[in-house]
Amino acid sequence: MTNLVRLRQAPLQEVIDRVDVGDPKLVSPIILSVSSCRSGSTIMLRVFGAVGVTSFFQELKYIQRWRMLGGESSWKIPQRPEEPIYLKETLGPYTRAGSEFNPVDVLLGAGFPPEKLHVLILGRAPLSTWLSWQVWWGDRTSVEYFVTTYQTVERIRQQARRLRIASTVLVYEAARDNKPELVIQNLFGRLGVAYAPIAVRGWAGLPPFGAPGSNVVLPRRPPMFLVPGLHHRVETADRFTCVSRAADIPGLDAAQVKRIRDAGVADLYDRWRAACERDLRVAVQPDQEWALYEKRELAGLQDSPTFLSGAEK
Repeated sequence: MTNLVRLRQAPLQEVIDRVDVGDPKLVSPIILSVSSCRSGSTIMLRVFGAVGVTSFFQELKYIQRWRMLGGESSWKIPQRPEEPIYLKETLGPYTRAGSEFNPVDVLLGAGFPPEKLHVLILGRAPLSTWLSWQVWWGDRTSVEYFVTTYQTVERIRQQARRLRIASTVLVYEAARDNKPELVIQNLFGRLGVAYAPIAVRGWAGLPPFGAPGSNVVLPRRPPMFLVPGLHHRVETADRFTCVSRAADIPGLDAAQVKRIRDAGVADLYDRWRAACERDLRVAVQPDQEWALYEKRELAGLQDSPTFLSGAEK
C-alpha cells in the first residue's frame, strides 16, 4: 500500500477535545450512521436532507484527519433540542486509525447525552464493498483495513446494545429487495422522522451537497483526502436506488477474497442483514455474491482484477 504522506498519530482524545456539545439539555438529538466506506452512506445525506433534516458529512472523521496532518478542526453540535440532525461517519480506507475510529466513543467522551443518540448501522454486501474500495483507492488502502472496518462497525453495534443506546440496522440491499419508499418510511418511523415522498425521489431539482437549501453540511476537508468523482453518482441522482456491481465481482483478487472470507466478514454482514429485517420489517435476500465469485474460481478464470481502469460506472 502506498502512503499519501507520513501522518502523525491522533489519539481519540484529541478528537473528543474538539467537539463542543454545549448545553446537553439543548443539544440536538443525533442520528449517527456508522459504516465501512462505500456502504451506501452518502446517499443517506440526500435522503435525510431532502426532508429538512440537517445532515453533516463526517465532522468527527475530519477532525481526526486534520489532527493526523497537524492541523486544526472542530465541530459545535447544533443547539436545537426539538430538531434531530443526521451525522454520517464512515470507517477507512487509508489508515488503521481510520478503520478503528469509534464516533460513539467521541460523542460520549465529549459529554453528549446517550439518550439523545440513535446509532444507525449501515452495511453492504462485503464483496461489492471491497470492489468499490479497489476501484476508488487501489493500493492506497489494504484488505486488512477493510476487514477492520467491518469488525469495528460490529463492535460499535454491540456497544450500543450494551449501553442501551437506541440503534437500528439498515443494509444497502434492502432497497434492492423492497420498494425504497417502504424501506425509508419504516426507517423514518423508527427514528421519529416525518416521511415525505421527496425522501426517495424527485431529487433532480435539489441543490448540490453543501449548497444553501440542500440541508447537507460539508466540513473543511484536507485536499489530500479528496477523491474527484467519488460521490458524483449520488450527488446527481434523482432518486434512492441500490446500484449493483455484481458483474465485476469475478475480477476480484483471490487472495484478498480469501482474507475477507477467513476473517468472518460474511458472517458479520449476515448478522446485519437479519437485524435489518427485524428492525425495518422487510425481507432481504441472503448474500449471493460469494456464490458468484466461486463460479469464477470453478471456471478457472485468472486472478488479476479486471475492473480497475477507473471510477465506478
